[in-house]
Amino acid sequence: MSTRDTAKRFSPLSSLPWLTAGLIVEAGAAYPWQEAITPPSAEMVALHGVASVLLAEGLRRALPTAYRRPIVGVLLFFALLLFVLPGVGFLGLAFGLVPILHLAVPRGESRWQALEFPSLPYQPLTPPSADSVAMREGLTSVLSYSDSSRQRQEAILACRHLPRRRAVSLLRQGLSDPTDDVRLLAYSMLSGIERDLDEQIQSLSAARQDRGDPFGHHAEALAMLHWEYDYLKLAQGSTARFLLHQAQGYLDQAIHCADSAHRRLLRGRLCLALDDAQGAETAFLQCQRLGMHDDDLAPYRAELAFQTRQYTSLHAHLARLSPAARAQPILHPLLEYWR
Repeated sequence: MSTRDTAKRFSPLSSLPWLTAGLIVEAGAAYPWQEAITPPSAEMVALHGVASVLLAEGLRRALPTAYRRPIVGVLLFFALLLFVLPGVGFLGLAFGLVPILHLAVPRGESRWQALEFPSLPYQPLTPPSADSVAMREGLTSVLSYSDSSRQRQEAILACRHLPRRRAVSLLRQGLSDPTDDVRLLAYSMLSGIERDLDEQIQSLSAARQDRGDPFGHHAEALAMLHWEYDYLKLAQGSTARFLLHQAQGYLDQAIHCADSAHRRLLRGRLCLALDDAQGAETAFLQCQRLGMHDDDLAPYRAELAFQTRQYTSLHAHLARLSPAARAQPILHPLLEYWR
């Protein structure tokens, strides 16, 4: 039963004290008049008026919720009727009008659906069984095809155990879910990732101002945090480009403090993200001059060659990989394709 239907049910505890008090006062007003068959005195009329108000409030509280307002109007109507028709008015209202109004209230279907509370984000999850939908089909299939909002919520919660880049893509998929609870959960988890990055950036910026940064370590870390917005796909369009330029600026400061092949490689990857082929090629050549191994550099030079459609150079860069690098699970399918 819905909350609305429950609120419309008769509540005797709220109306009984008023009705009892009104009947006692009414009896106190009628008894002297019955003993001495004389016209009622002013005291009797006043007691009858007070009893009418008390009985009117008790009857108003016995009505369905939809008919209790306006309070002053309903109370005044009942009080006048009880005052003008003592005894008969109360019987008519109590046994005629109130039951009829309760029967007239429509008993529609419940608009509320009871759902179990999902497991909270910072509580340990019980491992899913081997025959569960998530284990058989994966989280993407659960979010796309499952009819159970409970299962989709569990799939969103499971994203906190995934690498952030994979989790963000699934959480973005959850933002288009038809159920409010799933959408809000995905939005809160995305906001938590962004908030964590913002806090790290603010903390590093404050530490850099307080302690200085002679070797560029803070600047390099700030560059990587700004780049992570694009890497995780948390920012898109002009916002992503702005953050990438911010990352490039911090990285140039770090390189100015202390140059290294690793920082040059990161700058080349930033240039790739900004579609700056010339800047990426310059950064990768400097990595080569600084002695970076081909296993670390060749995949990115091959990616640059692919973006610029220099397929001959792409084969040449991939050929520089060592046998150990060729056997890596990520690179092996790529090498098989371009063989």
